[in-house]
Amino acid sequence: MESRQILLIGFEYPPDTGVGSVRISKFSKYLPQEWDIHVLTKPANANIRSGRDNVTVHQVPPIWSTAPKTFDQIRWAPKLVTAVQSLHKQYSFDCIWQTANPFLPLIAVPIYKRFTGTKIIVDLRDSWTLHPYSKLTTIFGRLYDKISEVMEPRVLQAADAVTVATDGMNRAYSDSYPQMGAKFHTVNNGYDRDDFPQVEADSTDGFDIVYAGKFSNFRDIEPFIRALSEVQSQHDVSFIHVGNPEKSVESIVNRYGLDQSYRCTGYVGRETVAQVIHKSDLGLAISGGSPQEMTTKIFDYMACETPILGCGPEGSMTDAISEFEYGYTVPNETDRIKSTLLKIIKQHPESLGTGPYQKYTREESAQTLARIIEETIG
Repeated sequence: MESRQILLIGFEYPPDTGVGSVRISKFSKYLPQEWDIHVLTKPANANIRSGRDNVTVHQVPPIWSTAPKTFDQIRWAPKLVTAVQSLHKQYSFDCIWQTANPFLPLIAVPIYKRFTGTKIIVDLRDSWTLHPYSKLTTIFGRLYDKISEVMEPRVLQAADAVTVATDGMNRAYSDSYPQMGAKFHTVNNGYDRDDFPQVEADSTDGFDIVYAGKFSNFRDIEPFIRALSEVQSQHDVSFIHVGNPEKSVESIVNRYGLDQSYRCTGYVGRETVAQVIHKSDLGLAISGGSPQEMTTKIFDYMACETPILGCGPEGSMTDAISEFEYGYTVPNETDRIKSTLLKIIKQHPESLGTGPYQKYTREESAQTLARIIEETIG
């Protein structure tokens, strides 16, 4: 494979533990070894490093360091432009790939595109103006929305290609920007085998359902909890939440009398997450209600080959789950969830069964991105 000079830009990058750091860090890990990969990010700590010989990490701070943290994202854009110019003069990049969320740093794209003249790929982990859940009502939120409405089409127009995380997002953006339809490409998230070492997972009595991660306020857990309370009269079922406690979840659990069958682990490390999922009989995923969404926790379940129950509308999440032998999908409705839970408990599958595991690995996603980069460079 021909050597390439590639710049990956992300506001977050390890050792930052935010969810935004994962996608870019996995691409820096799995893009071709023959390529010279550079990462540009905000300062995290003095010892930032990539862990790969062909990856160099550069840091650029935002302007106005004493400003409120809320403005971090937009304050990064001016310094980002000058840093990209400087690095491009030094390394002559074949392609620059910038990921978001956060989105406001993307306003730098049309500017450094004009100065560098190189190929640009914009990556959307989540939808920007088409995001189905969050609408900010504060003064800053309304200003953010106005800036986004103006800048999104300009950023997408400046990009030579746009990668998105789900087919649902691809359809939404292709419909909203039909004149740019050919620019949009799906590059799935996925799981990294290295993050899920084989662990001992002793079997237990009863039936354990696990949910890994945060519920957030846009996911309605009540239909599942109500269904579980009705199933409890017939079967010994436990519900384990791997993640920090959420008061809204605990309130619903208590309302339906499941406090003795519910356990929240609090924050735990990756090895413990893997152990709990391996040990569980079923992994739960609940959509926020948008066909665009592909909640990343389903990849954790795939990595551990744990059967999956996905509750939500038909879309990216249900499409992926349905590709596996013991992947179950239902609307987020109590009666449908209850009947499916009873079916699963009766079947009690030992694993997720057959399915396209390789398709949802980080290596496969990186190969897809590499092909898009090559096509974009031409």
